[in-house]
Amino acid sequence: MTWLIKLIMFVCVVPTALILCAIGFPKDPQKRKMIFGVRDVPEFHANGAADKVREIVSANRRTALIITALVCLISIILLILPATGITMLAWLLLVFAMLLISVPFGKGNTELKSLKKELGVTKSGVVYTDLSNTDTIHALKLPWIILPNAVALAGTVFAVLVDFGVIRITESLACEKYALTAMSLSFFSLAVMFVPIAIVMDRTRNMVISRDSNVNANYNRAKKKTWADLLTAMSWVNALFLTGHSILCMFLNNDMVILGGTLVYTVLLMLIVVIGAVNQMAVEKRYERDTDLELQDDDDKWIFGMFYYNPNDSRLNVEKRFGYGATINIAHPAGKVITVITALLLLGSIIFLVYLAVTGQMDSIEPGFNVPFT
Repeated sequence: MTWLIKLIMFVCVVPTALILCAIGFPKDPQKRKMIFGVRDVPEFHANGAADKVREIVSANRRTALIITALVCLISIILLILPATGITMLAWLLLVFAMLLISVPFGKGNTELKSLKKELGVTKSGVVYTDLSNTDTIHALKLPWIILPNAVALAGTVFAVLVDFGVIRITESLACEKYALTAMSLSFFSLAVMFVPIAIVMDRTRNMVISRDSNVNANYNRAKKKTWADLLTAMSWVNALFLTGHSILCMFLNNDMVILGGTLVYTVLLMLIVVIGAVNQMAVEKRYERDTDLELQDDDDKWIFGMFYYNPNDSRLNVEKRFGYGATINIAHPAGKVITVITALLLLGSIIFLVYLAVTGQMDSIEPGFNVPFT
C-alpha cells in the first residue's frame, strides 16, 4: 500500500467523520426541530427539563467529539506508519469504526424519549397534508444527470473496444490486457447508481412544516435542490474521470498516475459532499423555527433516531434524522430485504478483511495494473 493509497483513505475518512459529527451534533441543537432525532416540544424548554436537555445534549456531544477526534488522530497515525497489510486492514476497519459516531446520537435519542415520558408528553398532534404541494415540488433536472452518465457509457464502450483490439489507438497498451475494461466498468457501475438515487431523493414525500404552502414549497424545493446538485456534480466528476483516466492509462502504466488521478477523484467527490452537507445545514437553519404546526409525534417509530420502522407507512424511503439524505422504512417488505442484504454484506466484508489479515494474504496485495483486477 503506497503513500498515495493511504492519502486517499485519509481524504475519505477524516471529512466523513467531521461531516457526521457536524450534522448530528450541532453546537445548539435546542434551536432545531429535532434534537438527536426527537421532535422538540415546549416541555423541553421548561425550567427543570431545560437543564436536563442541556445535560443530555452536552454529554453526548462531548462523546461524539472525542470519537471524531480519535478517528482523525488514528488516521494521522496510519498515514505516517509504514505501509503493510495490517495498516491496510486498520484503514478499512477504521471506515467501519466511523459508525461509532452514531452511538452517542442513539444514546441521546433514548434519553430524550425517556425524558418525554417522565414529563408526561403524549403522542399528540396530527398529520398535515399540504394538498397544493402534494406532488409538485421537484428540483432534479433529469437531462443534467443522464448526460454525464451517457458520457460515462460512451467512455466505457470506448475502453472495452480498445481493450479487445476493435479500436487501435497504439500498437500496444501500457496497461494490462482487460484492465481498462475492469476499471471503466467499475466506475460506470457508480454512474448507473446515481440516476435512481437522484430520482428517489427528488420524489421523497414533501414535508409539511407550516400552514403556509409557500413556506412548505420553498423548504422542500431547497432541500431537494441540494440533493440534486450533489448527485449531478458527482455524476459529472465520475464521467469525466472515467473517460480521461482510461485514455491516460492507455499510454502510461504508472502507479503514480493511476493513484494520483484516483486521489484527485476522491478529493473532488469529498468536496462535493462537504458542500452538499453545508448547504443542507444552511437550509435546515433557515427554516428551523419556521413552523406553526403541532405535528404528530412519531419518535417511537425511529429506533435510536436512525432506523425507521413503521408498518403503517407505505413509503419505502424517508428523510434521515441522522446524517444526510434518506433512509428506508425497515417495516416495508422491500425495506426488510434491503436491510438483511446490507447487514450480510457489511458483516461479510469485515470477516473477509480479517481473514485476509490473519492469513497474511493482505500483504501480497499490491496496487496498480501489474496485478490484474486489484
